[in-house]
Amino acid sequence: MGTDEGEPGDGGGAPPDSTQASRRSFLKATGIAAAGFAVGGVAGAAAGTVVGRAVAQDPARAPGALEPRPAPGFDHLVVLMGENRSFDNLLGWLYTPGTLPQGQSFDGLAFGDHSNRSTDGSVIPAHVYEGATDVIMNHPSPDPGEEYTHVNTQLFGVIDPPGNADVGVGETKPPYNAPAAGAKPTMDGFVRDYRVAFRQHRGTEPTPDDLRTIMGGFSPEMLPVLSTLAREFAVYDHWHCAVPSQTFCNRSFFHASTSHGFVTNMFGGGYRKWLDAPAAPTVFNRLEEAGVSWRIYFDELQLVSFTGVLHAPVLEKYWKTEHFATMAQFFDDAEKGNLPAYSFIEPRMVYNHNDFHPPVGRIRSSEVDGQDVYDSAISDVRAGEALVHQVYSAIRTSASAKGSNALNTMLLITFDEHGGTYDHVPPPAATPPHPGTGEMGFAFDRLGCRVPAIAVSAYTRKGTVINEEMHHAAVIATLSRVHGLRPLTDRDDGANTLFSAISLDTPRQPSDWPQTTPQYVPPNPEGGSGHPGRAHEERPLSPPAQGLLGILLAKYGTADEQAHPPQTYADAYRILTGYGAGLFGV
Repeated sequence: MGTDEGEPGDGGGAPPDSTQASRRSFLKATGIAAAGFAVGGVAGAAAGTVVGRAVAQDPARAPGALEPRPAPGFDHLVVLMGENRSFDNLLGWLYTPGTLPQGQSFDGLAFGDHSNRSTDGSVIPAHVYEGATDVIMNHPSPDPGEEYTHVNTQLFGVIDPPGNADVGVGETKPPYNAPAAGAKPTMDGFVRDYRVAFRQHRGTEPTPDDLRTIMGGFSPEMLPVLSTLAREFAVYDHWHCAVPSQTFCNRSFFHASTSHGFVTNMFGGGYRKWLDAPAAPTVFNRLEEAGVSWRIYFDELQLVSFTGVLHAPVLEKYWKTEHFATMAQFFDDAEKGNLPAYSFIEPRMVYNHNDFHPPVGRIRSSEVDGQDVYDSAISDVRAGEALVHQVYSAIRTSASAKGSNALNTMLLITFDEHGGTYDHVPPPAATPPHPGTGEMGFAFDRLGCRVPAIAVSAYTRKGTVINEEMHHAAVIATLSRVHGLRPLTDRDDGANTLFSAISLDTPRQPSDWPQTTPQYVPPNPEGGSGHPGRAHEERPLSPPAQGLLGILLAKYGTADEQAHPPQTYADAYRILTGYGAGLFGV
């Protein structure tokens, strides 16, 4: 993949000017850029210490202003990762012709004609969702296909053999809808695949309006938090997920630069395969070895960390330590300046979702008035926006004089994978992490779809659009360069970093940052009085929720429990309280 040439900021983040030139001259003169310290501080800093140094107070600085770093950059990186949204679905309409900041380009939906054909041959263009707000905020419903076989169809328009359209992923046959050798993604199979996914979820043929949904996306006005941050700081318009498949694979790549050859959450070995996989180190292990502080924050309602369970072979020894904490601890750490060098935030994935994941439904066997009863878990993107707002606001108002604060912390908001939602940009080729092929014959030589990615930093110029090719190895590559860590695999070795988002010499004080205002989030019907796992027992689980619980059962459950994968909130409540309580945190 790409390499980082030149100093931080050379990657197309903003038009050159005298300020940019002076910043580069400073970095070259001090030798900081070559060492990577301009964006992180001393490599191998002791765990729990603040990386970087304060500078002398400028008497001309406004009262209450924070002290800048010795050089442009950041000492603390916070990543918030949502679930299953493509770039076009959330940010494709962010800019339109005439609204782009000067000197920027943006690969969005308003700058071309983008469409798919319906099953009857009619053209369905990419469009902004229309209709009642409470319905739009749950689009698309039902959940599109996200597994490797579905993504192949979305990208290449292929269902091979044809019988794969009528069976679940675990029953599909080779070549698993994979394209012919050398084929280029056409991005014209989203409607075709949504018909497959719809029939599997609902048991009925979709209507033309149902199929139209998969080509829809949100306008900036519908997502005021994400669109404000993307316009006020930096948005990446070519950030691709690591694997053209689902959650486990991409979240594994994000921190381990490999998915052990797996391209599905559970098929081809069940959830146990993740526990039996080789103990591949993660960037957390590299940071720990270097004495650099890190912490994974998860929601209190979920009880367990998805990341901790996914990487159990190498992270289990840290489960009962300060490396794992709840979101309440995150907000306390941000307020008091105690954020570690690297923080990773997990949203709620099991129930009462704020992870952006599209709704998941299932048909119950019981009938009412001769009709199947369709249960659907609520997943409103407004809840995800509220989480982004809370995390951003905690960083914006962080004013510690000696620890982490708004000037020395970068926030990256991104997503694990596109989840079957439409995107028009063909994924590029990729560097395989290891030689050979993996599950379903995939060689890991091509990336997945674009996902939203927004960098928030005091040293980021307003209206920045970063066009360089990015993928999920960027965070590993950034932390490795900042802290002098060894690469994990060939995938992250030489990957582009986050440094291109650092485009200012003088930081923007938090008083000049926007205050985000999320939309009204209606009371979640899965919330209210009582625990959602008890009050809404029949609600179905999303694929990442099923996987999280499936790994717990593979590790701790009985043979009978492992033979019956969790499906409902009642299952989740039983498993989490039975096996997850007390596993994580001090």
